[in-house]
Amino acid sequence: MAAYSVWMLEYSHCPTQPLGCIFYGSWNSGTRPFAYSYVYIEGEGHKILVDVGHDNGSSNKAYNDKNDIVDWRPPHDVLAKVGVKPEEIDTVILTHAHYDHAGGARFFPNATFYLQRRELESSRWALQQSPLYDSIIAALDPADIVMLEQLAAEGRLELLESGTQLFPGLEIRTAWDTHTQGGQYVVVNDAAERAWVITGDAMYSYENAEGIGGTGPYVNIGFGGGSAWEGLRLIDEMVRTVDGDTSRLVIVHESATFTRHPSRVYDDRLSVAELVLAPGTSSRIATEPTQQGSD
Repeated sequence: MAAYSVWMLEYSHCPTQPLGCIFYGSWNSGTRPFAYSYVYIEGEGHKILVDVGHDNGSSNKAYNDKNDIVDWRPPHDVLAKVGVKPEEIDTVILTHAHYDHAGGARFFPNATFYLQRRELESSRWALQQSPLYDSIIAALDPADIVMLEQLAAEGRLELLESGTQLFPGLEIRTAWDTHTQGGQYVVVNDAAERAWVITGDAMYSYENAEGIGGTGPYVNIGFGGGSAWEGLRLIDEMVRTVDGDTSRLVIVHESATFTRHPSRVYDDRLSVAELVLAPGTSSRIATEPTQQGSD
């Protein structure tokens, strides 16, 4: 039986994210805090990241500044909070090619990367149609696509044609024609054989699955280039995968993750949520947490 430990690591945040980005139809409705995070998974002899954040020393910085993102820290600092170095990461699963999920690939010299072929090819195609699709590819840094194409040429980026069982108890599933044309998400099992879903940007908030304010139907995200119909179908698929337990949806832009799960705020004002610990694994956020939720 496979069992993994899972942490969500905040690497920056936006204090005033427009609600119209988070919830379809909530135009001019104010703002809320918005985490920027990636997910670290350990188990079955692997050290895995789902997404890698962005690189504030490259062309990504223009996107960071345009979106009013603050407190950015590099992976070396962020991963140190759970006792890991970037060069120890052997596997990176990129949910999609947007700068805040893929731009930090430069920091992981020993990792094998996994991305849907459709995501890379559709991203290149959309950039070549400029300015036609510019309004829906605003989070796509052309320099990142060049980098990903180079990783593929070097044999370090595996381009998937569909979903796959990557490791025992860890599955990649497709999220095509939703937030992007060729996205994917991850399902990972804990020791109790419960599924946890790392959603990528199929969701920005628990409320996408629970309804705004927790009392309503699914609501799609507000920012994306794919089908809203497919986005809602995918939210339903993810909720069914976790048997309706929405706290097992790992949503990297959701600041409320750090109140729903045991977590710690560090001196850099960034948080780590400890979502799952495999049997025999000690807490990585020990010393007295400054913020404690419940699993």
